[in-house]
Amino acid sequence: MVSMVAVLCWPVVVFWLFAKRTPAEAVTAAILGAYLLLPRNYAINLPAIPTLSKDSIPAIAAVLAAIMMLNPARLRTLAPGTILPGWVPRSRAVQLLLVLMAVGTVLTVLTNGDRLFYGGRVQPALRPYDIASTLGNTLFMVLPFLLARKYLAHPEGQRTLAIGMVVAGLLYSLLALYEVRMSPQLSRMIYGYFPHDWRQHLRGGGYRPVVFLQHGLWLAIFFCGSFLAALSLWRSSTGPMRTRWLMASMWMFMVLVLSKGVGAMAIGLFLGALIIFLPIRLQILCAAALAGTLLTYPMLRGAGLAPTGTALDIAYDYDPGRAASLQYRFDNEDILLERANLRPLFGWGGWGRNRVISAEGADISTTDGYWIISIGTKGWLGYLAEFGLLLIPMIFLGLRWKSLGLTPATAGVAMALTANMIDLIPNGTLTPVTWLLAGALAGRLELGRVTDEGQQPAEGLPPRQNAYTRQVRRHPGHVPSPS
Repeated sequence: MVSMVAVLCWPVVVFWLFAKRTPAEAVTAAILGAYLLLPRNYAINLPAIPTLSKDSIPAIAAVLAAIMMLNPARLRTLAPGTILPGWVPRSRAVQLLLVLMAVGTVLTVLTNGDRLFYGGRVQPALRPYDIASTLGNTLFMVLPFLLARKYLAHPEGQRTLAIGMVVAGLLYSLLALYEVRMSPQLSRMIYGYFPHDWRQHLRGGGYRPVVFLQHGLWLAIFFCGSFLAALSLWRSSTGPMRTRWLMASMWMFMVLVLSKGVGAMAIGLFLGALIIFLPIRLQILCAAALAGTLLTYPMLRGAGLAPTGTALDIAYDYDPGRAASLQYRFDNEDILLERANLRPLFGWGGWGRNRVISAEGADISTTDGYWIISIGTKGWLGYLAEFGLLLIPMIFLGLRWKSLGLTPATAGVAMALTANMIDLIPNGTLTPVTWLLAGALAGRLELGRVTDEGQQPAEGLPPRQNAYTRQVRRHPGHVPSPS
């Protein structure tokens, strides 16, 4: 009952946020708050309708609140360029990737109309009836991306997002520290369930916190993003605020260590060093290079060019048990890739059809990394469309850093997204926050160059066009449309 009330009351919170706060603050709080506070054990499942849960209801409510409450009179009070016009991205690349994602979803259903038999086990076929629900799930998944592209494109909006990540991390760290000391109990105490396997949260003679998320690894990578955002704010601040952001960074790193997410901690150390020692342009270029590497990782993995042996040696030097776990992951990736390549273009669809089943009907595979899940269920077309939306904005930021005049807040958002995308190699930590970060970067590219930390659009510049974005010349009195 508590779970149902919390999820169904969140739209009221979202409408209140849009009534009282700026659009950037409202979108940030609506998506971050829902992800961190709402339970996963309640969802509305109706025939032929996509699942409504903590991942979809907040984004739907935010779209409705923006359409209903951001009237022209209120929009006139905002600085030009604060909100991008329209809901459909003007980027040709983003439009193409969205179309490919939708077409791939339909073709995945249409090419998996056969039932699969393994001994006494039967996996159901996908029916044309499923197209509506799968397309709806795809749309709900990318709604945070579209919201962020529209309302968090401006440098001030991206600073709001970075501050939101840090404030949310600081507040959430208090709950995490409680679970570090008392064991992961908050989800059971408040919502009456535990979201995962309890044994996976016993680490190093203590506990790995979960709070209200899916797993402790999801919590660790969120804290990693908060830590990186705090560092970027420290780099861009002066006076007393610079000291406060430094203290926030140190606190978030301490909490990240106590969260016992070794992978997230390693990612935080690596990307944190880039933020501390490199100028903005090199941070952006490093994020772009990493994005290109991550986008091509499955191809390298399938061709045997990924440095898996080196990763195993490093893991063995740290902990032989970790090395054995990593070897187990690699072995499963090999058999799952082999399975995915039997239907390479559009994948196997849902219902566990992408998994490896023995002739006796036993499931002999474990799916951990989101990239292998994406390829197995959606095929290479779906993978390239989905990961392209998440990674191509960073690649084009690297290509256009000089003309865009990027700010430290944008670099911080890019680093937080890079951390999450690196974590998608071993884990399935794709969340609405991931899409929010990616959408903000896509919107920044579409917005173009701004001056004075993004307070006003640069006047007198010819509109730039390239394969990624088509920009529209704005005049000083331009008021963006709420729809």
